[in-house]
Amino acid sequence: MTTPVLLITFNRPDLTRQVLEVLRKSRPQRLFVFQDGARSGNDADRQLCGEVRHLVERMVDWPCQLERYYSEVNLGCGPGPASAISWFFDHVDEGIILEDDAVPHEEFFEYATELLERYRDDDSVMAIGSMQLEGKHYGDGSYYFSKMNHTLCAWATWRRAWQHFDIGLKDFSRRDLSRVLRRYGARLREREYWCARLDEIHKDGLHNSSWDQQFWMSIWRRGGKGIIPNVNLCSNVGFGAGATHTWKKKSPVARQKTYSIMPLVHPSDCKIQRRADYDFQRTYFDPGNYGRLGVRHLPYRINRRLKRLLHHEGPWLRGSKKKEVG
Repeated sequence: MTTPVLLITFNRPDLTRQVLEVLRKSRPQRLFVFQDGARSGNDADRQLCGEVRHLVERMVDWPCQLERYYSEVNLGCGPGPASAISWFFDHVDEGIILEDDAVPHEEFFEYATELLERYRDDDSVMAIGSMQLEGKHYGDGSYYFSKMNHTLCAWATWRRAWQHFDIGLKDFSRRDLSRVLRRYGARLREREYWCARLDEIHKDGLHNSSWDQQFWMSIWRRGGKGIIPNVNLCSNVGFGAGATHTWKKKSPVARQKTYSIMPLVHPSDCKIQRRADYDFQRTYFDPGNYGRLGVRHLPYRINRRLKRLLHHEGPWLRGSKKKEVG
């Protein structure tokens, strides 16, 4: 396989081994491996990080150009992957990106390679995803277009798209985000959800743990879109203890089965499937604000809207601390 691949790792040798086993079958000619550094004073991290490096040296046993970026300090699961991807695109124009808990179907590599070539010069297409979580078929092709790129566990993109990435988004306001989401046809609850995420990014980068949401927003700022397959091509095996975001073992998106997708049937048009984006928002990001739970949460949403409209912070009733808590 001639398409370059970046593998992002940390301290999970058991999961990394599963991804390397798939890579062994695909045998990319260029493999880039990033590893975040051990957390300060964490002896278990140092040992596990060492095991991951040993796995890489032992399991990458096919002829390939192996590039390594082993960080000496712990960058965190926001800046770490962001630094890895930037390093990757300092060397290549396009490629595939895998996280250490993302086990792709073998056909994912062929699928991604074909689409990287097909949309190489289409600046509106900015990412190629692998996960299909709704179990539905959208459009008339093997894949469809979306404003999202879902969870980004295994995906592909171009340097031309990543160059717009900004982890801080300091010059991107709530008003800017709401305006661009309207252009995608996003409803009020969707806009509120993502504006709240932008507030958290501005505050502390979601506790310094996010990079993917910033990348999505960089796509939206430019009116771009991503590609989502109509079958699931990646299984996230990282749910459980030790994970930062995916700690619920019984999550409906954990360890999903993967399916064959080749040969590809290309969709007849490049329009974004708005219904698919809405379904994904409800299922994955914000299930509590829809259906019966959504009705129960309506007073809280109205309360937040009024506070923003009136530029009001804190509780409505001012008084003693005891009263405010009560």
